[in-house]
Amino acid sequence: MKPAPIPHNEAERLASLQDMLLLSTPDEELFDRVTRTTKRVFDAPIVLVSLIDAQRQWFKSCVGLGARETPRDISFCGHAVAADQMLVIPDTMADPRFADNPLVTGAPHIRFYAGRPVKNLAGYAVGTLCVIDQKPRAFDQTERKLLDDLASWVESGFRERELSETQRSILTELQVARHESLTDPMLSIWNRRAAMELLTRECGHATLHEQPLSLLVVDVDHFKRVNDTYGHPVGDAVLVEIARTLRVNSRPIDTVGRYGGEEFLVVLPDKTTVQAATIAERLRSAVEASEIATPEAAIRCTISLGLASCKPGLDLCTPTDLIMRADAALLAAKRLGRNRVICDGQTV
Repeated sequence: MKPAPIPHNEAERLASLQDMLLLSTPDEELFDRVTRTTKRVFDAPIVLVSLIDAQRQWFKSCVGLGARETPRDISFCGHAVAADQMLVIPDTMADPRFADNPLVTGAPHIRFYAGRPVKNLAGYAVGTLCVIDQKPRAFDQTERKLLDDLASWVESGFRERELSETQRSILTELQVARHESLTDPMLSIWNRRAAMELLTRECGHATLHEQPLSLLVVDVDHFKRVNDTYGHPVGDAVLVEIARTLRVNSRPIDTVGRYGGEEFLVVLPDKTTVQAATIAERLRSAVEASEIATPEAAIRCTISLGLASCKPGLDLCTPTDLIMRADAALLAAKRLGRNRVICDGQTV
């Protein structure tokens, strides 16, 4: 086994790491969000944000690993930090530097490693964002770029912690403005622009990892009648409640967005047609069961849903294709009397 080498600027690097006041601190959602997302993107059992201290490798955030630190001399991340560049080991058993490493021969039985050094505000490589698997795997240029992007997210977290209060206040204002530009101000869900961008990304993820993806196009039945009878303020209240119902009955990883007017998009990652149909029926039933209190009256509404899916490795997975097929299914649902779920290709 080849121990992790020591960087040439080690004294300065360690001092800068200590100044961050990050070692041995509690979990932070800022970094846990990165590891959860990275695990999902790469479908890997273990993802870590590691910090390389003088004698140990300590994990600021970890998914899939019980330990919070390991000795530095056996760490994989120490090699990446010393080299100051991404380290990819497709098969540790085929690499003489790591074949007899205790982390390979024993728990957690590392067979694949990809780690990208992360730098603090002072420019020192203080740790890595790494992806670990217990079986060998390839790691192409697209995946390297994805890991690079996700590691930049960790570095943004470092910068946010180190900013002055004034800088943090300005950053918060910018983040609020960015969030407002992507959300529907009345419904508190993603607007059309953001929903389409998220759908595009999910299509790319599904294609890259050959995973299923489903899309629902949702329409509020006879919504014009609500506006004509009670007025637009009541119509707005109805849309707010339906958006809330769709959101609370969806998973955190699902995208709920306003497509336009009284239409919504619900993006369902990792769900086949059968699984998505179950979710769609749950959404339909929840809306039907809701009594929407308004100043004018208690109103009940129903929704129609069109469902389209991409089969892993078989279907062309593009936003345009999914929306076209889900729209066609929605039209079929309306023709059949509304208040129902119709799947793309279903005989009607």
